[in-house]
Amino acid sequence: MTNQEKNTSDRKEILALYDISQIINSIPDFEELLSKVMDLVISTTRAERGFMMLRDTPQEEMSVKVARNLEQKDIDNPGEISQTTLNQVLETGEPLLTSDAKTDPRFTGSESVMLYNIRSVLCTPLKKQNEIIGLIYIDSRTTSNVFTDDDKAFLAAFANMAAISIENARLQARLRQENLILKKEIRHHYQFDNIVGKSAKFLAALSLVERVLDSTVPVLIQGESGTGKELIARAIHYNGPRREAMFLAQYCGALPETLLESELFGYKKGSFTGATANKTGLFEEADGGTFFLDEIGDISPTIQAKLLRVLQDGEMRRIGENKSIRVDVRIISATNRNLKQEVAEGRFREDLYYRLNVVTIDLPPLRERRDDIPLLIHYFLENSQQAAAKKISDLTREAKEAMAGYYWPGNIRELENVISYAIVMTKGSIIGVEDLPGSVLSHKPQAEPVATGKTMHQMELDYILSTLKACQGDRKRTANQLGISLRTLQYKLKELKQDGHALEK
Repeated sequence: MTNQEKNTSDRKEILALYDISQIINSIPDFEELLSKVMDLVISTTRAERGFMMLRDTPQEEMSVKVARNLEQKDIDNPGEISQTTLNQVLETGEPLLTSDAKTDPRFTGSESVMLYNIRSVLCTPLKKQNEIIGLIYIDSRTTSNVFTDDDKAFLAAFANMAAISIENARLQARLRQENLILKKEIRHHYQFDNIVGKSAKFLAALSLVERVLDSTVPVLIQGESGTGKELIARAIHYNGPRREAMFLAQYCGALPETLLESELFGYKKGSFTGATANKTGLFEEADGGTFFLDEIGDISPTIQAKLLRVLQDGEMRRIGENKSIRVDVRIISATNRNLKQEVAEGRFREDLYYRLNVVTIDLPPLRERRDDIPLLIHYFLENSQQAAAKKISDLTREAKEAMAGYYWPGNIRELENVISYAIVMTKGSIIGVEDLPGSVLSHKPQAEPVATGKTMHQMELDYILSTLKACQGDRKRTANQLGISLRTLQYKLKELKQDGHALEK
């Protein structure tokens, strides 16, 4: 071969490698990529058969992942290959070429060569850095001298590219699988079975949640801090038709207007000092999914106006841009403020309020759903890895009574923190009253506010009723809290019954 012919041949191989790299890098599916790699190798080298072996993990043996023939069809008997060739390439880490395995002294005594009538063989390793992750093996059983040194060099170069593409495709396949598993776990976590509560007020709120699942209307969730507003928002998303799309949450309270605006809507490069690159806003990222705006009552008039446009027209603009961007986002907002009062006092736009307030879900504070406290305690214990490790199964009666009588200003979030604290502090398998934080133990039940203009006797009876309610009808504990004897309490309750008051059981 002349130098000119050699240069022409080299150029063709380089162009062929470039074309092949374009093809294999465009295939994201792992199984499809392996088949395509083998078809390209066979068609380029004139092989009769091609096999690819891979390790699923560094510790596992090589196994055939794809076996193809010249007609680009799968081979039924992928085990009919030269084991001697495979072993030598794995041992040396270098490509191996033989023109005729039957006469090659390296294959003397090879049973597979004789048994399967293997003639021409070419095999090269697939490497990730210096680690052999697989092998590409091709052969011919009808003709000798099929492969050349140029084929050997070509296949080695091709294998280097293919190894990268295979590893990337395998990583993407693994990430897709992990993503599916994660999504399944998230959906399971936010199923209604995992939302704990049986009190009438909470079940009423949950019933409303179920009704809005399949719609796209904006939902406003009202409730004190710690009542589970974001949990309910996520339940609406992950049990609705947008469950496969993005759920994004943004806390709006106590954030500077400019920072919140750039987070929500993004900005164009150069629109202000420090805007060194374009930024995608959260509304764009949530396109097709759900956007949860926590503490919506804290946003400024400027952002209120921009948010109104998103709700009215489905459009938004990045800071510094004149072009509008269409977004399809379901908005769920939450607040611990009275938005109606905020509107009346001029701090919140009335038109935005009615856009957000299509459906309102009111979450009751924990002190108004005391029947749920034992259920929540059990749920947090059951889902605590540390509690499982310490084999903590329950609370003593005194500890339960102390928690039942507590006011819970921090609501469910505070209850969860108290359980976490008690799990750390307890030395046994049962949490005792001594394991609870002092804030819970030092608190006295709060009486319901009483109106002025009542007699002392009426106020006394009201206070007894409110304390009895806080103690969940436990008369002995109520008497202790009031500082009176159980007999005196029984007498007072008899008076209440005679006056027609309904008493706690």
